[in-house]
Amino acid sequence: MNRKTRKKVVIVEALIGAGKSTLTKELGKALGPTTLIQIEPDEKDGANPYLADYYGEPSRWSFTMQCHLLALRYRMHLHAQWHTLQGRGHAVMDRSYFGDTAFAHLQLQSGLMSQHEFNTYSSLYQAMTANVLLPSVCLRLSVLPETAQARIQSRKEKELGRKCESAISLDYLRSLDREIDHMVNVLRQQGVVVWDVPWDPDRDTPKTRKQTIQGLVHRIETLEPQDMFLDMHRRSL
Repeated sequence: MNRKTRKKVVIVEALIGAGKSTLTKELGKALGPTTLIQIEPDEKDGANPYLADYYGEPSRWSFTMQCHLLALRYRMHLHAQWHTLQGRGHAVMDRSYFGDTAFAHLQLQSGLMSQHEFNTYSSLYQAMTANVLLPSVCLRLSVLPETAQARIQSRKEKELGRKCESAISLDYLRSLDREIDHMVNVLRQQGVVVWDVPWDPDRDTPKTRKQTIQGLVHRIETLEPQDMFLDMHRRSL
């Protein structure tokens, strides 16, 4: 496929509560009807059956849940790759296989995952890496942890699959923010195009998000992709 006509895989990374799922859906729709939209799994439809157990007994379920999510995100990446390489359309992903490592690091640092468990997780990640291409673009939604926490509080009673988020502390969000920054910087060093998108101001309607999303669509459509062989970098945690 000609580089100029290559479809792009776009990943959206941000704090819990930042609004990345909403942006992912609206960006995917704005990119056209053939765009593959992949949403982060939560409790809805059993996509993350361990979430409630994890918040109830985190030390018991941390490793199990992270491996489950890593497998789901790995499968999502393979689907996105197939979709774009076949020229069927772009793909937009709400959180990524790479972003999962930020959570795994936090589980280790907090003692909820043992070093042995983390080593096993790392082995699984590295084994999967050979089949996962780097994304075309990483959108990093920049939101203060305090803003993310306020949004979590406002949505937890409104959406199915969100009530467990009441256990998320401000300290956790601050630590997660640092890990996401680290992960995004690793992707940047490996040649991934990273766009920082300020997302602190409230954009609670499609109208208030429209201009930003249209700007992102233009940048994605006109982006000159790198050579596919450069996508085959080895990843590290």
